Amino acid sequence: MPATIPARLPDMLKTLQGRHLTDADLLEDLNSLNEKVTEYTKQQTTFSEYASEVESGHLRWSPPHRNADFWRENARRIIDEDKGALVRKLADILSKNWDNDKAVLAIGCNDVAALVKEVPEKRAQLEKLGLKARVMELMQSPDEAVRWESLRAVGEWLRYSFEGK
Repeated sequence: MPATIPARLPDMLKTLQGRHLTDADLLEDLNSLNEKVTEYTKQQTTFSEYASEVESGHLRWSPPHRNADFWRENARRIIDEDKGALVRKLADILSKNWDNDKAVLAIGCNDVAALVKEVPEKRAQLEKLGLKARVMELMQSPDEAVRWESLRAVGEWLRYSFEGK
């Protein structure tokens, strides 16, 4: 099951379920697999799981990173808990080059995008930690995934910069 999230199996299952399939055995297997993946994701998508991953200093595409419900429920807590310790650790992780594992940078940018999207009023706090400057810098990365995720993060920042003006 741990390999299903980076392989984007949940998204693929949603796509397949949207099709008009008629094979009863295939539909049964598809539903069963979807239930197992959903249950696994729920178990792995907790604040404590995310916190322990960030505190480890190395990010991987674990379930919380791509789960919109997780971010809606936990973004404010991630920023506020323990005087922002998790966000400071995330900033520390993003400050490194990660020459041997560029995915860490892409995941970090994904997380910054989610934080800005869910708690836009905390943008100044995130900016003081250097996160905005770092994700803008990462838009120039030679790694396509890092560029994409950093662009998403900057896009969230810009969205809230121009709203209401």
